[in-house]
Amino acid sequence: MLPNLKSRRITGLQLAGKHLGPVAKCPPRYSEEDWDYNNKIKFRITCDQEKLAERIVEESRRVVDETKDTTKNWQREVEHHMRERTSEIRFLVDELNRQKKTAALEDEALNTYRNRVLNCIEFLKDKSLAICKQCLILREGRIGVDLCDDEVDRSLRRELKVIKGCQGLADAALKEAEEQIRKLRAAIYLLDQDLAAKDKSLAIDEKNLKLKDFQHDLGKGQDLSKQHCQFSLTEWQAQTYENLEANAKALVSAGQLRAYIDLLLKQVCEDMQNQTDRTNESFERRIAETKHVKQCLENKHKDTMDHIHQVQRNMTELEKEMMDKQRAITLCQTRLSNRAHRPGLELTCDMVQDALYNELQALKASVCKLNQKLNENKASMRYLMHVQVMQEEEINIKANTCKIDEVDCMTLRQALKYQTF
Repeated sequence: MLPNLKSRRITGLQLAGKHLGPVAKCPPRYSEEDWDYNNKIKFRITCDQEKLAERIVEESRRVVDETKDTTKNWQREVEHHMRERTSEIRFLVDELNRQKKTAALEDEALNTYRNRVLNCIEFLKDKSLAICKQCLILREGRIGVDLCDDEVDRSLRRELKVIKGCQGLADAALKEAEEQIRKLRAAIYLLDQDLAAKDKSLAIDEKNLKLKDFQHDLGKGQDLSKQHCQFSLTEWQAQTYENLEANAKALVSAGQLRAYIDLLLKQVCEDMQNQTDRTNESFERRIAETKHVKQCLENKHKDTMDHIHQVQRNMTELEKEMMDKQRAITLCQTRLSNRAHRPGLELTCDMVQDALYNELQALKASVCKLNQKLNENKASMRYLMHVQVMQEEEINIKANTCKIDEVDCMTLRQALKYQTF
């Protein structure tokens, strides 16, 4: 224990003395001045509240007396405004119904035009674009020099460009049609909302006109005196006329759009048909040119084959002649070999010996000439055979090109028949 500590507070108990025994705490005490002041304050509050209650009762009686004379006047005025209001609402309801009917008919017509545009887009995608791309892919199957950038390729690329341009116009027209349908249906929706609100408001006002204050089935209405109207009469009229004006504008825009779609589809058909005809003409000219070149190559191939046969016959004659010359050389050499066995002075260079030598040299020169011509014929044969192979390759190339252009591409392009959708 600390030496200077005399007491400690433990949860409402007082610990004091040497052995720290618990002693109860005494409650607080007030003075006589506090007691007197408290009584005066409560008495004053009581008097003030009594005076306030008396004043409120007097004012309430005066208000009741004032409202008795004005209640019926206000009721008559309200009923008069209600009758005017119901008449105005009926007129607007009739106008809204008429506009709604017209908008519904226009929506049906515009939806039909939208389907026409969709048919155009589907034809351009599934037929025109697919066939044009397929023709370009098929023409990539050409081989050799025929795989060139000719007029047909240029026409197909122009046709592809025209198709994509028409697709862009059709897509834009479709978006405009869908947007116009959306606007038209939004206008119809606003008309429906306005009609529903006005029908409900008309029913409420007509019901209120039939209500009287002496009826026993009035029920218990809510106190909405502090609830302010969100819109003014001018805003109410402006909103209705705005809906009618928006619907009228949507109808005008829809009519203009239908006229534009008619013109667009007609122009798309004309442009596509003209470009298709020009591409087909390019195909026909190219096919005719390829067939002509192929026929010329076939004729040249026939001439080449005749020359090959002629050179073969000539080579056979040259080889036969060389064999004859070789036998003559063998004979001459045999004679010279036999004369080399002459005895003594008989081994002289006489005229026979000179003639044999000259004959041998002449025969060897003839063999060289014949061999040279034979080699020339063989070289010509090789060249002719190379030309034959080249011609056959070119003929096959031209036949392949004719098949691609005339059979494959033109058969596909027969399906390109355009109409006004």
